[in-house]
Amino acid sequence: MFKEMLFTPNEFAQLAKLDKNLIPALESNGAIKTHRKRIGNVDRKVLSLEEVQNFFKMLREFDLATHEENMASNMGAGAESAGSAIIVSEAIAAATKHVAAHPSHKAQMFYNVKGGTGKSTLTAQFVMMASLLGYRVLAIDLDGQGHLSVNLDILDAHERPTIYDVLINDLPIDQAIMNVAPGLDLIPANLQLCNIEIPLNNKTRREYRLSEAIAKISDQYDLIIADTNPAASILNGSMLVASDRVNVICATNPLSFHGMSLVMATIEEMQREFRRSLDVKIIPNMYDNREVISQEVLGELRSQFPDHCAKAVINRSADLNEATKRRTTVLDVNTKGTAANDINELTHELLK
Repeated sequence: MFKEMLFTPNEFAQLAKLDKNLIPALESNGAIKTHRKRIGNVDRKVLSLEEVQNFFKMLREFDLATHEENMASNMGAGAESAGSAIIVSEAIAAATKHVAAHPSHKAQMFYNVKGGTGKSTLTAQFVMMASLLGYRVLAIDLDGQGHLSVNLDILDAHERPTIYDVLINDLPIDQAIMNVAPGLDLIPANLQLCNIEIPLNNKTRREYRLSEAIAKISDQYDLIIADTNPAASILNGSMLVASDRVNVICATNPLSFHGMSLVMATIEEMQREFRRSLDVKIIPNMYDNREVISQEVLGELRSQFPDHCAKAVINRSADLNEATKRRTTVLDVNTKGTAANDINELTHELLK
């Protein structure tokens, strides 16, 4: 499970884009903390999820001016200690280039009116990866199927409050939030959400109730990410009012591409109706470079939507299915695999 993830020093170095030979220096200077755990028959040095998160939090708080002052002061210290401190400081300064201090779009929704595009899987992978990078993340499941909740290892969502209780029964939103891992909270979903449209339609300021609820807890998080239901629903319209960015997941097949014009038109209509200006990112998913049709669809997405198509492309991979099965991140399946690289690139792109 995600919350129980462990990283070897080499895996951590790969994730942080550091030279693995710097790990001992980072450890001796207190920049990272490791512990030993018996895995199988071997006693191994590892970093826990929280230890990795703490390192990335430090990166995000890194001050270049302070770094330069420390560099100057270390010049007057003993040669060995100064050399070690300088190496660590330079390594941390370099690593900060790969981590955004603050996400440019705090509230984001993953959306498509068509099902089967892999939307919930990518939402789950993104929120886990962002949490791993030290951001405080709230995930909101707005799909009655509850696939995001399952992906985050919540199997008893039918017993828990959902956004239905917040919007219809006036439950304070903080009472619907549950913690699923260090740095990662969730408002789960269940089949009750399938019946929200009629009662929500009868509420005053129906499209603004969700954004008003989110505003009450927004300052507690760096990111608020919603997985939406595959429909042009009032609930999705409510999340659009609350969002800064819409991430449209498009499988690279003809039917998914055929529906993109409708999806983009729906978003534009919502923006006009609610007087919103949103960043829209189209994410090509399930790409297979061995298939001509997949190549053609990706080419058309980049040609027809040049200002919106993401640079990151998510390739079809068994690792994503395995991660969903285990209810964890792809990094926990294969840190060097194509899926891990794709999710890493997508995460950093969506944080910019």
